[in-house]
Amino acid sequence: MGGASSMRIVIAGGGSAGWMSAAALCKTFPDWDITIIVGDEPIGVGESTTPHINQYLKYMGIDDADFLKAARATFKAGSKFEDFAGVGHSFFYGNAQELPKGTHYYQWMLADAFKMNPPPFIDVFMPFMTVAAEGKMPLNNPRLAPYDLKKDRSFHIDSHAFAKYLRETFCENIRVIDSKVKSVSYGQGGIQFVTVERGPYDQGAKKVDADLYLDCTGQSSTLGGAMGTWEPITTLNVDTAIVRKEEYTDKDEQMHCYTHAKGLSAGWQWTIPTWDFISKGYVFSSKHQSEEDAKKEFGDGKVIKFRTGRYDKAWSGNCVKIGLSYGFVEPLESTSLFNTHHGILSLIDILATVPDYGQFERDNYNYNLKEHFDGWKEFVEAHYYYSSRKDTPFWRSQTDEMEYDIVGSHEFIRHYMTSDEAFSPDQFHPIVYIMAGAGKNNINQRHYGYFNYPIPISQKNVDDWNEDYQMRKSFAGSLPTMYKYLSETFHAEDS
Repeated sequence: MGGASSMRIVIAGGGSAGWMSAAALCKTFPDWDITIIVGDEPIGVGESTTPHINQYLKYMGIDDADFLKAARATFKAGSKFEDFAGVGHSFFYGNAQELPKGTHYYQWMLADAFKMNPPPFIDVFMPFMTVAAEGKMPLNNPRLAPYDLKKDRSFHIDSHAFAKYLRETFCENIRVIDSKVKSVSYGQGGIQFVTVERGPYDQGAKKVDADLYLDCTGQSSTLGGAMGTWEPITTLNVDTAIVRKEEYTDKDEQMHCYTHAKGLSAGWQWTIPTWDFISKGYVFSSKHQSEEDAKKEFGDGKVIKFRTGRYDKAWSGNCVKIGLSYGFVEPLESTSLFNTHHGILSLIDILATVPDYGQFERDNYNYNLKEHFDGWKEFVEAHYYYSSRKDTPFWRSQTDEMEYDIVGSHEFIRHYMTSDEAFSPDQFHPIVYIMAGAGKNNINQRHYGYFNYPIPISQKNVDDWNEDYQMRKSFAGSLPTMYKYLSETFHAEDS
């Protein structure tokens, strides 16, 4: 069954969500009537992605060479969390599509419970992160198997440069209105038309109408906000960010291939190394720290207020909220761009196959986005849920006072770790990595006698892990830094 033969679509918002939507629609439906109302200039900070960005790049036919140059991007193997689980405590989380064969989560947990001195959890199950933690670029190598640079990575990007690339490469034939939405007229079935402050050919107000509207206006939700109910996240206190760009002083040292998240007194700080600059931001709770005190701790920068939560529906009537317009967890774990491109591609799946979509398709779309959003919310909550910090009012509120929705997943992990049911060593549960990295363990010595684990733990297992770990740390010395690797390959022209 084919999709609609032709549609008129209006996209409101010219940030990442707007241009990613416009580019994908233009590629899929080159003959459709597409208009984008660009609105305000996007902030253009450095942004971290998840590996799922590769789904969008593959769909668009954008290869690594073009993307890295256009988005002024660097590779990201994973994330480092410092002072999250406790002051002075650090752990890593990595991007991986496949785990080492024959290694079971519960074996490490048992070794930890029996105090057998295993290497860090991440270094057993995502061995390439040993290299990344040493400041080197993980490359395809048997010593790091099953790591594959083509699929087991994400990126640090200049979001403004990426949006500009999409506009210039894929969106030549669409109508661009360099203005902001002034008003929205609603009627039966949704939006009747929008009015812009300045028309494309004159200085007066202009009405723009369409069959379908995409709200990419960010947290203002200018189009779709009136067509839904906002449901806040009550477990995440952070609501303000101070952001700035910094120049490199030593690219070899500072351009590491992981996002760095460091806990501060009332939140946490990100460090994202793009090719041209370092993006830094302090995400904090205004309930626990004033802007003035936050700037004393972090330094100056642009202040951005935000709210965490989502609307009850992403698609209502003839309006689809894309990206931040639909919802926002918080910057931790870089989920914003995922929600953006997942929403876009899921919508295109419907438009390309169902010519007469209705409430059934809208309901399925909304369920899909809600499930993904809520899953990411639980993943982010886990970073606080497993923390033991109590040194400031903010961290006490997160670790002692908060009731988390993550409890259900935690109980699943408890069963997952202690059950004698069939267990797949290749099964991946990301929350396990946060739990183990933070020093939490659902297994104790008594469990060993209760359950028939398929493969018992032995000192030889632990010794082999430690030997491999030390081998990889030594091997890292022979590998290039990410700056050296990129300067000789994808960014050779810029070096």
